[in-house]
Amino acid sequence: MSRDLDRLNRKIKASLQKDLGQTVKQLAIKLKVNRTFLAGYLRALEDQGYVRSKAIGPARVYFNESSKVEGDN
Repeated sequence: MSRDLDRLNRKIKASLQKDLGQTVKQLAIKLKVNRTFLAGYLRALEDQGYVRSKAIGPARVYFNESSKVEGDN
C-alpha cells in the first residue's frame, strides 16, 4: 500500500507542478482516483505541508507546496 501512496504523491506533485491551481475534480480525473478519497488525501497532505489550497468560489483549488497563492503575505 505504501508504494501506491508514494506513487500517488509523485503523481499529485507532478500534476500540480505542471498545471498550477487544480480542483479535486480535475486532479481525480487526471489521476484516475476516487474524488472523495482524493479530497481527504489532499487535506492530509495540506496538513503536513506538502500542498496548499485556497477556496475560490465553491471550489477548493490545490497548489504544490512551493506555489505562491494569491493573497499570501
